[in-house]
Amino acid sequence: MECTRTASYSLVLNGETFGHFKGAQGLRQGDPLSPLLFTIAMEYLSRILAYTTATFPFKFHPLCSPLNLSHLMFADDLLLFCKGDVKSIMVILRSFSTFSHASGLQMNPTKTNAFFNGVPTNIKHEILQISGVHEGSLPFRYLGVPITCGRMSKLDCNILVEKLITRIRSFGSKKLSYSGRLVLVSSVLTTFGMEGLTLSDVLDWGWKSVCRIKDKLAAGYSNGHWVLDTKGYTVQSGYDLLRQKFQTVSWHKQVWNPWCIPKHQFIAWLVAREALLLKERLLSLGIAVDADCLLCGKGIENHVHLFQTCEYARKIYTELGTLLDVALPATDLISLIGSGQHSKLKKGILLCAVIAAQYHIWIQRNQARVADCILRPNLVVSQIMKLLRMRVSSRLQPNLVNLDVMWLSSVKLRL
Repeated sequence: MECTRTASYSLVLNGETFGHFKGAQGLRQGDPLSPLLFTIAMEYLSRILAYTTATFPFKFHPLCSPLNLSHLMFADDLLLFCKGDVKSIMVILRSFSTFSHASGLQMNPTKTNAFFNGVPTNIKHEILQISGVHEGSLPFRYLGVPITCGRMSKLDCNILVEKLITRIRSFGSKKLSYSGRLVLVSSVLTTFGMEGLTLSDVLDWGWKSVCRIKDKLAAGYSNGHWVLDTKGYTVQSGYDLLRQKFQTVSWHKQVWNPWCIPKHQFIAWLVAREALLLKERLLSLGIAVDADCLLCGKGIENHVHLFQTCEYARKIYTELGTLLDVALPATDLISLIGSGQHSKLKKGILLCAVIAAQYHIWIQRNQARVADCILRPNLVVSQIMKLLRMRVSSRLQPNLVNLDVMWLSSVKLRL
């Protein structure tokens, strides 16, 4: 609400900024906070509809009843579904009345339409009269897609195909010139250059690609039979034959374990691949002026130093190990925990802790670079422990073995 109340605006005229005035009617359209504010407001409406449709005499649309689906939202559009009877419509209107009274937002009848299928004329007129909206005709277009009461036909999809072709032609008519870019992980991102790509080039390229893999697929046949799958040729077995073979790694199950936060996992993945842009690599590219560690200043900033032997990192691991009653030595902690003799629960929590530590070390390293200010190691550990308690609270299963219960209690991870 502080962001909403303190919003201010300026006008851009002929490339120059003029004026500075406070907003008096909430957020302007296009404000980055608008989608979030809309989501918060509509969450309240969703809860009202969920309560009223379950409490009062309401009948779901026949095709929506298996999911108890009463509404869908996209951007600032709202679609409502119900059986075409007056009682169900009254439930929806009362829900809107409750929402409007609390939020100040109201339905705009001139921009609202009701669509019917198989509803008797007298009931249809009664619904339109009590709701105050206009009747719309099917099909109508939503996000460019025709909405009908039946299955979409090939003709209905033509407009989407035409738009796609137009986009491809527009893309192909532009000359693209990509200069060399710094690549973190070569198997994920590559630099490329292309010029004058047209739709005919795309189709010609696709056909040539099919011809190119013909001989490769032939390797899976013997005497006219597909030998790579007992059921005969399948898309999966064909893909397995054609796909590029990558090196098997030992840490993937540890990095992508379900206990960890996704953004922490991404940084841990880059650490395992030694793909972060640290000062040693930047120096070799002529970007940095030195390779001194930004956190301790006592070593060359590379992956091994920053995430294993750095004095700042070691303090975090030591204090974290003390609080979790485990030893975290200066080595590859992720692989070490993954191969340790811990229970599955304890292993997941420890991996979550170490991967969170790597994430925070990376954040503090960047903070040292841009602001010359970092958190003390004990404050970082406090953040990690708070995270672990929340993860344990949300993911903990009731049927725990005694050893896990004792460990969780001793390290104070159970809320």
